[in-house]
Amino acid sequence: MVELPRIRWALAVAGLGFMGTVGCVRTVPYAQRVEAEDEKCTLLQALLRQPAPAQAIQKFVSEGKEQRAPVVVYVRHPEEASLERFFTGDTQCASDSFKVVQENVVDAVVVYLQEVQGGYAYDAQRSSPEHLTMDGRPQGTVRKDGTVWVAGADAI
Repeated sequence: MVELPRIRWALAVAGLGFMGTVGCVRTVPYAQRVEAEDEKCTLLQALLRQPAPAQAIQKFVSEGKEQRAPVVVYVRHPEEASLERFFTGDTQCASDSFKVVQENVVDAVVVYLQEVQGGYAYDAQRSSPEHLTMDGRPQGTVRKDGTVWVAGADAI
């Protein structure tokens, strides 16, 4: 007769093996995740060069609290009344004037993106405990033109 602990152990090992196999099937390869995050960073860098976002970054840096403004990026899903973080993991997206952060910070520049045909509508603003909103009218759009993100002529 087989001991009960051995059966439990065998079932546990088999279950973990099955979960590992199923999990691996759905995992996006590392190179593809890095490429997607790099593309997101390229988009964000183009967007933050636009007048209103650049002004929010510049004002933050001029106050001297930090050398580079912390930036938090969300994608709006108005049909679901929800927000989703734009970057999926820790990102190295930065420039001389900003750095993307994933943690919740008290004072940062918050960028809200909303998918539109061919690109994103955006709203970038300073956000602190005194001024938190996502109800603003989009400041403009960015669209993909070949391999480059360009500002749209039309604000939504």
